Amino acid sequence: MNLGSPPFYLVQPVINGYRNKSTFSVNRGPDGNPKTVGYYLGTWKDGNIVCVRSNNLKNIPEKHDQVAQYYEIFLRQSPMEPCLVFHEGGYWRELTVHTNSQGHTMAIITFHPQQLSQEELCVQKETIKEFFIKGPGAVCDLTSLYFQESTMTRCSHQQSPYQLLFGEPHIFEDLLGLKVRISPDAFFQINTAGAEMLYQTVRELSGVDSNTILLDICCGTGVIGLSLAQHVSQVLGIELVEQAVEDARWTAAFNGITNCEFHTGRAEKILPWLLKSKEDGRLIVAVVNPARAGLHYQVVRAIRNCRAIHTLVFVSCKPHGETTRNIIEPGFYLRRMLMKEWLRTKKCLEAMIKYLTLWKKEGQEEPYVSLTRKKMLIDGEEVLIEWEVGHSIRTLAMHRNAYKRMSQIQAFLGSVPQLTYQLYVTLISAEVPLGRAVLMVFSLISVTYGATLCNMLAIQIKYDDYKIRLGPLEVLCITIWRTLEITSRLVILVLFSATLKLKAVPFLVLNFLIILFEPWVKFWRSGAQMPNNIEKNFSRVGTLVVLISVTILYAGINFSCWSALQLRLADRDLVDKGQNWGHMGLHYSVRLVENVIMVLVFKFFGVKVLLDYCHSLIALQLIIAYLISIGFMLLFFQYLHPLRSLFTHNVVDYLHCVCCHWHHQGRTENSEPSFEAETRQSIV
Repeated sequence: MNLGSPPFYLVQPVINGYRNKSTFSVNRGPDGNPKTVGYYLGTWKDGNIVCVRSNNLKNIPEKHDQVAQYYEIFLRQSPMEPCLVFHEGGYWRELTVHTNSQGHTMAIITFHPQQLSQEELCVQKETIKEFFIKGPGAVCDLTSLYFQESTMTRCSHQQSPYQLLFGEPHIFEDLLGLKVRISPDAFFQINTAGAEMLYQTVRELSGVDSNTILLDICCGTGVIGLSLAQHVSQVLGIELVEQAVEDARWTAAFNGITNCEFHTGRAEKILPWLLKSKEDGRLIVAVVNPARAGLHYQVVRAIRNCRAIHTLVFVSCKPHGETTRNIIEPGFYLRRMLMKEWLRTKKCLEAMIKYLTLWKKEGQEEPYVSLTRKKMLIDGEEVLIEWEVGHSIRTLAMHRNAYKRMSQIQAFLGSVPQLTYQLYVTLISAEVPLGRAVLMVFSLISVTYGATLCNMLAIQIKYDDYKIRLGPLEVLCITIWRTLEITSRLVILVLFSATLKLKAVPFLVLNFLIILFEPWVKFWRSGAQMPNNIEKNFSRVGTLVVLISVTILYAGINFSCWSALQLRLADRDLVDKGQNWGHMGLHYSVRLVENVIMVLVFKFFGVKVLLDYCHSLIALQLIIAYLISIGFMLLFFQYLHPLRSLFTHNVVDYLHCVCCHWHHQGRTENSEPSFEAETRQSIV
């Protein structure tokens, strides 16, 4: 490949002591001393984990060993206990050491604050500072010392800021002719010499030229893009860690690089609009160097859908597992879908076995963890949170969630036919034995429970980037809404069926078929192709069977109540993640008309019911109950929905638009909106 560019830098990779960053744990050593600093040896499965010093590890520099050794000396003379397991107390935790080629050293002490006051924390910070400045640790000659209070295995700077106790706030490294700034929270390749060879290889594979836009996804401190900036038209970097982006911008300014833009945020949110704004005819070369968990499926989709990207260079430190699925299984990330939870029924038994084998490990830290990131809305502001989960605990949680969600669906779909049948028998026989009454009560509780939890599950599926928390008031509102809606709907169906008997079957079947085929009609009208890889190793026929099963499940729920989740078969996610007020309004309007018609049929042709109640009173009560349920539904979406601030419009906006549409049409073009109208339109 002829790149038409200056010759590469020649480097000789270091194979001994090459790490520029090392993280040391604190735990029990071979002698049983809990204040041992080093690395874990053994396995959690066998229960023989011990913490051993790093003296014999060839990839750890002597400087790192020295700092770890003196941190251990400090711990053993400190009266404060180490934090080995979070819930068992203790304070001192891990040590992270950064060094550069000039010999500068940055140390980061992680500390669990437990219940200490700010005055007590200041005492501990002064103690560790004094030890490394004037005490025995002064021989380490630290360039900077950071202190972080963390109640989790890993904690970002946004969650708990790194506190500089003394020294320089950053460490610098020379790489491929650039002076690079590195913050304590920023990612930088741990082998500097190896990183130079890696970035040269990226340049060879990318084939960039002066007319190319380089898109650096998960860019960290931006070194890949900055090292290639002189060979391309523009560099666009995306990184989640804000400190790393600040480092990248500083490095660009210090080295006189002016054709780089760096953006902070989640790649799956920034990438779509960034690509759209840059589709001006220039070719785009994308470079991705994600974490071990791989790329978010929305990032993969955005890259695949951008026709301007003609080359993709994928860099990975773990080229298997999740990373492989980014490349060969773009549809893998449907695991949170209702469809997949339905298919996991067979794993319920396996979940019980996992409970027995893994419950003892829930309180232990694990050496192998996965990073999970979510957003939360706190007082209307988005706050990014992240935490690490051990692999065995994640497996346990996966099976627990599968079992829980499957039980939600079964509680609803299994109890609806039972409750309907018992109501029908009660009406025909005109008597209510105690056993049947108890059975109907339990069936109603089960139906309401399943519908309420399915509603919460639908919210989690639609907003899977967010960590959802529903308070007691929200749950109560959903429960009342679902109880009234389902009870009134089922009673109306039973009264209608008991009145017309077999004549009601065509109406009910037609009603079900309309709901069943609605998603397929939308799919056909969209002209889209059938989504691939709905589930791993599925053929086209298998995918079709899965989609049919999902639509049957969808129709079964929608026949009795609002499903809270609309299917979109043309999308790989299979669900509509937007808040479709029109669809919801149409559903409840049609259902209200249906209920009124069925109630009128019962009133004029109805059978004798218990205690000869007035048919008109029963009909009125059922319609009022259904209207009250709609009222609670509107109350929930207007005021109690946990993510209502994300809605472009809310219930008031939609109702105002529908009810006043004729009034807007009657206005003249020169008429000015009233203050009241402007105020109402501003409500979101």
